Amino acid sequence: MIAARSIRGCEPNRNTELEMVLVRAGWTVEELADRINEVAAGRRDGVTVHRRHARRWIAPDKGRERPSVPRSPVPGLVCEVLSIRLGEPVAPAQLGWPGADAYVDRRYARADDGLSVEWTPGGALDSLAQVVDPGGMERRQFLALTGVSLTAVAHQWLYDPARVAASLRGDRVTDALVNDFAQVTDGLRRMDDKIGGGTLLPTIRENLRLAVALLKSGSYSEDVGKRLHAQTAELGRLAGWVVYDSGDEALAQRYWMAALRHAHVSEDRAIGANILGFMSNSAAYSSHPQDAVELARSALHWERELTPAVASSVYIRLATGAAAAGDAYASKRARDRAEELLRRSRPDEEPAFIYWFNHREVEARAGRSEMWLGRFTEAERHLRAALASFDPGFSRARALFMCDLATARLGTGAVEHACATAGDAAVAIRRLNSKRDRNRLVEFRQALAPHATSAAVREFDDRHGDLVATASA
Repeated sequence: MIAARSIRGCEPNRNTELEMVLVRAGWTVEELADRINEVAAGRRDGVTVHRRHARRWIAPDKGRERPSVPRSPVPGLVCEVLSIRLGEPVAPAQLGWPGADAYVDRRYARADDGLSVEWTPGGALDSLAQVVDPGGMERRQFLALTGVSLTAVAHQWLYDPARVAASLRGDRVTDALVNDFAQVTDGLRRMDDKIGGGTLLPTIRENLRLAVALLKSGSYSEDVGKRLHAQTAELGRLAGWVVYDSGDEALAQRYWMAALRHAHVSEDRAIGANILGFMSNSAAYSSHPQDAVELARSALHWERELTPAVASSVYIRLATGAAAAGDAYASKRARDRAEELLRRSRPDEEPAFIYWFNHREVEARAGRSEMWLGRFTEAERHLRAALASFDPGFSRARALFMCDLATARLGTGAVEHACATAGDAAVAIRRLNSKRDRNRLVEFRQALAPHATSAAVREFDDRHGDLVATASA
């Protein structure tokens, strides 16, 4: 039973430190064991961690008081693979293994260890010298980077370092440098679509710090300044979004409120309206539907200055907020307006940040609105139509709407069909770092409580109970 597993997660003899780090990483302990085995496979003195044995790091075997601590060199490998996954240093003490520090094998390093952080001619020469003439580094073995730690490199090279350095010294900030920011921001947005926001925040923060430094230290024309404020606003909006996706609504609001100030200075009403739309979405899911409605209406105050797709995206937020408030009439009116506006939209005339919004998104959110209004048959129809043609590049959103579809099917009484859909969502969610998606799966499992004895629910628990329990901890 899932309920029993969730309660067990609160027992004092569990390694909750390791559990919480794994939640942030978006892994189960079994998936951690798999990653360690991947890393160790190419080493002469490689180790193998059995998935069942890895579970003992979380909960003790019968007859034992405490979870086990792996032997050297495993603690070091665990710290390394988690450091790479999270993009920050992880020490044994953070994993509930304070006595394991002495056994961490220091021979293993990230693949980028020792490479220069300077994207300059000198930094390039130093980095290549470290690779082709490593000296003492040659005795170390390296762990391949994955996820954000690897793909972030693909965005760093977009900046012209000489242009950035000159601007930070007080030289003129140019349109070309603002264009660099726009490219980097677009790359970060699309990474978030694919992997979830849990590991992106450090990278986004660094770009925000650079934007703030340029605004403070650089000189620029009025037009370039407005563009730089607009890009800063969008980066702040994205930071708030990935924080929200990781489960911290209050911090997300701080980012969004700061971003709104930059949007105001930029005089770009579309960017400001988009930020308010995201704030409205957050309020709707936080059981503050009237706040969601008011935020969306505030964004629409400048509707005449918004492009059709941006205005449509705000109207669909208004529709879901009204549905959450139980106002079916207002929800339908807003949804009809959203559809009307989107039919008038021309993609090449829309701002880059609204690329994600399309007819499938409207259909999916119509399904969510119907579900909140208790109209499960209509909700299933909308969600099924949306998911039939959903872009696979939007992995996180697709998994979220699959959870909605599972809930809608459960509302119609189709328990077996609902569990199968939720199972497909769970497979996708395991590959994402999105607490929000995991929480939606937990909510679905809680709704299954009246059907806990059915074969479909027992099968769902057998396959995905560990994921639900980890998300609940």
